[in-house]
Amino acid sequence: MDDRQVLASDPASRDASEIAARDEFNRRYPPITGLVVPGDLRTMELPERPWRNNRGRWFHLAGNTCIDAHIAELPPGGASVRHRHTTEAYIYIVRGRGYSIVNYDGEPEQRIDWEEGTLFSPPVWAWHQHFNLDPEEPARYLAIQNTRLLRHLRLHNIERHPDQERAAVEPWVEVAQGEG
Repeated sequence: MDDRQVLASDPASRDASEIAARDEFNRRYPPITGLVVPGDLRTMELPERPWRNNRGRWFHLAGNTCIDAHIAELPPGGASVRHRHTTEAYIYIVRGRGYSIVNYDGEPEQRIDWEEGTLFSPPVWAWHQHFNLDPEEPARYLAIQNTRLLRHLRLHNIERHPDQERAAVEPWVEVAQGEG
C-alpha cells in the first residue's frame, strides 16, 4: 500500500464507508450461520446491496475464525462496483456467464471470461469488477475470503475505485454511524 493509504479499520479512513455499509447490511440481514448453508445457492432469496450494484448475503459457517463467504447476484446485463481489497478471494461462478476485469494501478486490464463452474482468484489489492453478459438472466458467484482473519488483525480494507459513484454507499454509512 502507498503512503496515503489508511486502513479501513481506522474510522477516519474514507474507505471505512465500504466496511460500514457492509456492517450495516449484516445488522439488517444477519449472516447465515451453522454447519451448512440451507437451500440452493443458485436460487436462494438475496436482499439488495445497493452500494455494490447487486444482491447478496454473507455466511459465517461454524468453526471458521479466518474465512467467510458471500453469495452475490449481478442483475441481467449488470456489473458490480469496481473495487479492491486486502483479502484473498476465491470466486466460484454458481450461475450465469460473464467476465471480470482485473488490474493493478498503472497496469493493463486483464479479462477473465467465466461461466457456471468457473473458479478464479483476483490478486490481493488488484482492482476488479464483474460483468454479467446475459441481458435476461442474473449471474451469481460465491466469494470465499479471509476477511475474518484480516479484520481481527485490523488489516482489512476495501477501496472503491475513484471512478465509481459513492452516493449509494452514503445512506448505509449514515445509518451505521448514527447507531454509534
